[in-house]
Formats: sequence, C-alpha cells, structure tokens
Amino acid sequence: MIDMLYLAFKDAWALDETPLRLVHFTTTRMVLAFLTAFGVTYLISPHVIKTLYKRGMRDQVRQYGKEFSQSKAGTPTMGGLIIIAAILGSAALWCNPRKTGSAAGMSDLASAVPLLFMTLLFFGGVGAVDDYLKVKRGGADSGLSRRMKLLLQGVFASLFAVLVLSEGTSPFPEGIRDQLYLPGLPPTAVPPPELGVLYFGLIIAAFLCISNAINFADGLDGLAIVPSGMCALVCGVFAYFFSHAALASAAQFAHLEGMTEVAVFAAAFLGAAVGFLWFNSYPAQVFMGDTGSMAIGGTIAALCVVTKTELLFLLAGGVFVYEFLSVFIQEVVGIRRLGRRLLLRAPAHYAFQYQGVAETKVVLRFWIVSFLLAVLSLATLKMR
Repeated sequence: MIDMLYLAFKDAWALDETPLRLVHFTTTRMVLAFLTAFGVTYLISPHVIKTLYKRGMRDQVRQYGKEFSQSKAGTPTMGGLIIIAAILGSAALWCNPRKTGSAAGMSDLASAVPLLFMTLLFFGGVGAVDDYLKVKRGGADSGLSRRMKLLLQGVFASLFAVLVLSEGTSPFPEGIRDQLYLPGLPPTAVPPPELGVLYFGLIIAAFLCISNAINFADGLDGLAIVPSGMCALVCGVFAYFFSHAALASAAQFAHLEGMTEVAVFAAAFLGAAVGFLWFNSYPAQVFMGDTGSMAIGGTIAALCVVTKTELLFLLAGGVFVYEFLSVFIQEVVGIRRLGRRLLLRAPAHYAFQYQGVAETKVVLRFWIVSFLLAVLSLATLKMR
C-alpha cells in the first residue's frame, strides 16, 4: 500500500518543468505531510466522533474525589483512531518506504519508515483493545491488566530492538547501531559509547518508560497531545540534521540520507497532533483514549530510537518524565513500599487540580513548559 502511493506519484515528481519538482526537496514533503495529516484529521474527525458516540464508545471516568468534575463522562473515546489514520495516510503518501542510501562508501540501509508504521499500528491496536474492554465492561480499570500491557509492550520492544540492531533491517550502518548519543556533546570531545547488548535493554526500557509516561499524562483535555507534538518536532529536526550532509557534518552526526523519511514521518505526526487538538482542546469533543496515548507513546519511543535521541527525551519530554516520576513515587515507593501516599495526587496534573488550579490553566502551563523544553532540546544541536 505504501509503495503504491509513493511510487504512483514518483514519475510525476520527476518532471522538472512542473511545480511538482519541488516535492524532491525534503522540506517540501515535510510541509505537505504536515498539511495532509492536519487536513485528514480535520475532515474525518466529525464523522468518527459521531460514529464512536452512536456505538457507545464513551469514556469511563475514574473516581478521584469530589474536587474533580464528572462532566467528562460520556465523551466519545478511542479518538486515537483519528490520529493513527491521519499519520498513516499522510506518511504513506509522502514517505519513501524503500531502502535508502547511507553515508558514502556504505551499502544501502533499510528504511526506518516500516518500523515506525509497525509501531504505530501495534501500540494503537493494544490501546484499542484496552479501550474496548473498558467500555464493554463498564469500568475505567476493566481493560487489559497493567501486567498484560507491559508484557505486550516488552515483547514488541524486544522485536524492535532486534530489527534495529540486525544487519539488513537496521536503518543504521555498522558501528553506529549500538551507539548512545549524548545530548549536546560532540563526539570529538566525548565519543558516543558503544553499548553492545546493553543497547538492546536500553531500547526496551525506552519503549516501556516513554509509552507509559505518555499514557499517564493523558488525563486532561489536550494535555498529552501538545507535548507529544513537541517531542515529534524535536525528533524530526534531528532526523533532518542526520539526512543533510552539511548539517550532519556541522553537528558531527553520521550522515544518513534515509533519515529524510523519518523527518517527513515526524511532520505527519505533528500535523495529526495539531489537527486532533482542534477537537481535543477544552472542552474536548473526543478523547484519544488508550488507543491514542499508547499509539503516540510507542511511536515517540520509536522516533527517539531511530533518531538517537533516547537520552534527549529526558529533556524534550520533560513533562512526561515528570508525570511518570509522580506515579512511580506515589505507587511504587509510597503505597507499595511505605504503605502511604507521598504526594497529594498522581499523575502530577491531578495534584494541581486538587490544589484548586483550573484545568485549562494546568494544561496551558504544561504546554508552555513543553515548548520551552523543545527549544532547549534543539539548542543542544548548537552545543555540538
């Protein structure tokens, strides 16, 4: 399917005497991918929302106490299907899924696009099953067990790690596959460590932590989608630096031409995020549900791995790291180890609501922080 869409337009793009020649430029395809994903989201959302509502796919609200509004009960959920459809449609149109060139003197490398598609579909599928079970069983905690979700995530992450580290399926040449890039530190000053088999474990940890961190953050209208878009933006810029010979040299990155397609995919992700925000901002007409939060979380993790920004996520995704740590401190350290709560509420955004901060103010402040963290993350390119 992906081959058909991309290759169907390839000959037309080759006509130098037409404006279509501009599509040869990566930046043009990034813009078109963004606009296409936004357009698809904007067009299909009203129909999907209506269908979800009619089929009874409505949110199951957890009881956190009287200080939290119950007005969200009954809002259509599984809106992540919209995000998935928009990213798939846009990326299928503007990304080249085939093997791509690498640095001079090296053989062609496998494209990272199929890995990203596979991740989006798998995590979205797991989230959809979880949402469906919650609705049908009538409880916010009636979906897949946490243990089952972790098991499924871990199995997929292991497969993803094998593909990334194996010759023939990896988007990286030998010598770079197991390197851990250190944010802001040029390799001439501090050589990237080659982790070997430890990198396998790092990829699994990245998937488990990032996917669940974004799932924890999905609790207020529009809260998770904007920081997710900021993370995708950062990954897309890093992918573009990898793909551009001059920029890669300036930042002391390996030059990998195939990263152009990762940049285009990230642009499609960002376009879908902005489009979904149109309907997910307060008061939300639809929730992404676990269908969306897990699909987004898994895809952000995959983007971090294929752009070597696993450690940079600690900065770019600082909002999600904060949410993840609040849950870890509350549940693992506090309740399970010490037998008492250490925080007012967890995830962290509920603690602010508990203190009387309006939902819209909490969300806007998280957005501002995510924007600032994205700027700081991009600043590490200059530091290199």
